[in-house]
Amino acid sequence: MNTSIALEDKRALKWPEIYSLGALNAAVVISWIAYHEYQPVLVEKFNFQGLVQFMIASKAIILVVIPPLAGWLADQILKKNGKYFTVFTVGISATAMIFMIVASLIGAGPLESVRAVLPVMIVLWLIAMNLFVSPANSMIEAFAPAQKLPIVVGFLFLVTELIYALEPVIVALVRFFGDTITFVVGGILISVTGYIFHRVSSNEVMQRKKELVEQPAVKTSAMGYLAIVMVGLQLGIGKAFLVEFFPHRMDEKFVEFAAYSDYVALGLLALAAILAFAVSKKVAKAKADQVITYATLGLIPGVLLIIMGSSIALYILGGIITAVAFSVLNVSGLPFAIKNLSIRHITYGVGVFIGASELFTGLFDYFLH
Repeated sequence: MNTSIALEDKRALKWPEIYSLGALNAAVVISWIAYHEYQPVLVEKFNFQGLVQFMIASKAIILVVIPPLAGWLADQILKKNGKYFTVFTVGISATAMIFMIVASLIGAGPLESVRAVLPVMIVLWLIAMNLFVSPANSMIEAFAPAQKLPIVVGFLFLVTELIYALEPVIVALVRFFGDTITFVVGGILISVTGYIFHRVSSNEVMQRKKELVEQPAVKTSAMGYLAIVMVGLQLGIGKAFLVEFFPHRMDEKFVEFAAYSDYVALGLLALAAILAFAVSKKVAKAKADQVITYATLGLIPGVLLIIMGSSIALYILGGIITAVAFSVLNVSGLPFAIKNLSIRHITYGVGVFIGASELFTGLFDYFLH
């Protein structure tokens, strides 16, 4: 269990740091939307049809494996020399640099030499994008007292999912700018928001991190990691059914409504985001394990209705129930993970949680497309 909880009760929320993390997460979401928009374009332009499944599989594996690996590296570096942001800085710098390289390759056109390099750069970009996720998001433990972490997560979830819900607007902008400019802007967004987050994370917060790490070592138990993985998987099931399965199934089963499937799915994400922020204060006052249990019990009928719903009304009802459960799992899941981690293993543990939450989305993405 996190040994820092007793020390945190009187600390206030550090909103400048939280806002800067929200901006960084927003830049990540925008970058992902741009990537998904232009992946089919790049496939056609550079004749990568034979690599589509490889790229989807690579993305799925990277999303699961890299966050815990990056978290482990960050914890090791912090323990050895007290520097927390090394892995984060490498990830941000590499992502921005690869964005610019890809923009140049795209601008050069479908030359054979460019064609050979581009898939490698895309895989490296996927790795770099996930290097800084767990180090950045594990910092919320230093931005808020333990009992207020659901409020922070609710705010971050509101920001990221609302941007996902605005995907049609972002896609329109991406198409307006074109592929080369889009990748340049993506690199700038990641580098600028990463720099701001690094600077705004005050010396006071970093000093507190150092003090916590200097506490007597307490190992995170195997049962603690198992609980974190299970909650991450439950969160991932909700995300996979909303983001991947729901629109795909709607296109196939309710053909007359197929034109609206993406918009309905985005609407459900917006509902989940707003609800998560609205209930975050109540969740903060409740016991995390109880909240997770109730959310999981709600997730089951929602998923079953999505799978077996015989009418469009039942199908959308299943989506709404799943969105509600997904929002509550989001608000409570990461605080639950942090609560069950030793302070020396927080970044690694958060990476394990993030990786587990991406497993089902990756599987659905691979087998449904």
